[in-house]
Amino acid sequence: MQVLTTFLKDLKIMLRDRGEMVSLFLTPLAFIIPICLAFPEDGYNLNADQKPRLPVATYDLVDGVPGEHAQALLDTLAESYELETALTPEEVGQYELGDLPECAAPGPTCDEAVGRGLVLRDSRAVAVVIPAGLSADVDAGQNISVTLLYNPASDPTERQRFEGVISGSTMRLSIENQIAQGLGQFRDLIEIAPDALQDEISRTAEEAEADATTGETTETRGAAISVVSVKPANSALMQSPNTLQQTIPGYTVMFVYFLIGTVAASVRMERNSGMLRRLLATPATRSAVLGGKTLATLLIGVLQVAVLFAIGAVVFGLKLGNDLTALLILTVAVVLSAVCIGLAAAAYRVERGITLPLIVAALLAGCAFPVDWLPSFLRTVNLVLPQTWAMQGYQDIITRGLGFADILPETGVLVGIAAVFFVLAVRRFDWEE
Repeated sequence: MQVLTTFLKDLKIMLRDRGEMVSLFLTPLAFIIPICLAFPEDGYNLNADQKPRLPVATYDLVDGVPGEHAQALLDTLAESYELETALTPEEVGQYELGDLPECAAPGPTCDEAVGRGLVLRDSRAVAVVIPAGLSADVDAGQNISVTLLYNPASDPTERQRFEGVISGSTMRLSIENQIAQGLGQFRDLIEIAPDALQDEISRTAEEAEADATTGETTETRGAAISVVSVKPANSALMQSPNTLQQTIPGYTVMFVYFLIGTVAASVRMERNSGMLRRLLATPATRSAVLGGKTLATLLIGVLQVAVLFAIGAVVFGLKLGNDLTALLILTVAVVLSAVCIGLAAAAYRVERGITLPLIVAALLAGCAFPVDWLPSFLRTVNLVLPQTWAMQGYQDIITRGLGFADILPETGVLVGIAAVFFVLAVRRFDWEE
């Protein structure tokens, strides 16, 4: 009963503070709307005007040099992509993939490890592995597969574009080789054929070669080289957000944690007005009072997130993932952690000057821009921030399409943070100024 009474009292006080409500609900939109209108969905793509990068591991080597047909395939791919192959240790170090034992020495094994790492981190859409013996098998007329590594959590349209170009390149190489073999057989027949037949065979061969050059050949025996798409293990863990997926959850999380200042200011106001002192005359306990305040602010915070996400979905077409229940549970955990930190800040009387640290924490957590833009050491430091876990949870649901089971670690950390700070608030909270 004491919790419910405090809840209703605090809810009425907060709703009457129109300035605070405007700040919580409208200020985030002042950031979200201009950014979402100004940039397309791929607004965070910094390499839009460059050739897409394509990691390639070439095992078809002769004395360290790609075989004839492997080199032809590389040359064809280089027409459309900037190839990342034959990487040096310095180039590998720039990718910040951590320790790669395969890269103790340059070679295709290192190139493949780097390609897998970049695809898994969603820094590249696909990677290509050209197998050993490709040139020899093509010459022998054997079928062989080129492996295409991809991340199923990435944009399928982008992956299909890569796959189409690579399949076209392998088909072109296969057709050219088959035509060359066929022309060789024709020339052998010409030597023993009658003069009239020799003339007809020569004319037919020339037409076939001309058709192949202009791309007009419509019937072939089928490609000797095929493309096999392979999904790396744990590939769903990494997927970069587009502009909507970054901006809307990012600024939502940033301003949810501004509730810390809202809660602390509310407690300070009640201390100054003597309202908390009057509670000493009632049987209300610290836990009941703080519990009521927590529930009131929790409701406001959940409504804040719901309104911002609803605007994102209706106005900008943001897809909220495949599990709305997981989204709701994560939101409750996020808001709860912010409220409990605010109560602890009020209990320890550190509510003044809290805005700047909250802004810095939001930037370090990747609320304003993708966290991958940060140096690696900052991506480690920011793990102590609740905003980091909130952003990771929302990105798992909204960007990567994961469900409740997948966000249990983030939810658990946020609930744990809330519990610790609530206990600290109860133990230190006092009623008087």
